[in-house]
Amino acid sequence: MIKFFRSIRKSLLSEGKKSKYFKYAIGEIVLVVIGILIALQINNWNENRKSQEKIDNYFEKMLVEMRQKKDLLKNYQKGNLKFNQDVERIAHITADKNADSIPVLKSLLGSLTVAGDPNISFPVLDEFYNQDLQVAIKNDSLKIYLERLLDLRLVRNQVSSFALDQYITNVEPFYIKHINYSQTATNNYYYDGFLDKGPDTNYENLLYSMEFWNIINLKLDTNSTASRILEGLIITIDHIIELLEKEIKMQK
Repeated sequence: MIKFFRSIRKSLLSEGKKSKYFKYAIGEIVLVVIGILIALQINNWNENRKSQEKIDNYFEKMLVEMRQKKDLLKNYQKGNLKFNQDVERIAHITADKNADSIPVLKSLLGSLTVAGDPNISFPVLDEFYNQDLQVAIKNDSLKIYLERLLDLRLVRNQVSSFALDQYITNVEPFYIKHINYSQTATNNYYYDGFLDKGPDTNYENLLYSMEFWNIINLKLDTNSTASRILEGLIITIDHIIELLEKEIKMQK
């Protein structure tokens, strides 16, 4: 092809047709530029296609991951709500100062020793973000909910760390001084190494203890915050699952 164009240029020059030569040269340059632009467009199209295929593949893996994590979080939420209800009952019994409710109080005290949520990792989502693939997501709603999930995970970890610190700083020291751990902290399930013996807890004193009252209410506040964040995570993941299903369906 190059030899063909070169022969035409030589022919025009030999015939003294300079004006036609220049017009032809300009036309040849335009053709070359157009060819380069077409090649770049094809290359860009191929790169975009490969990138989209990669994103689609991640979407399918993320959908599986989101469904799994949603089930785990819902199970943790059931446990959290149960412990929250126990702490609320402890608060009501303490506020009423009803000695007749002491057996119930004893059965519930173990819920005060539960602190912090287990960490739930999202390896596929994290891998997706580590490659900055989120910038190529065309669905703005999906992009927003994925960002919200990252933020909620961070907040959940912070609240979980706070709950552990609260237990170590407030609950455990009080427990050690005033409550028989082996008889209450395990909610009547005795683990190896625990003996159902030792000094008796003065439960009536607990009903009139300002320190115990404050510990209960601080614990209740922390538990409620953790539950709200966990519920927000579950709702956000629900939206992500719905949006991922739509994206995957559109690609098929």
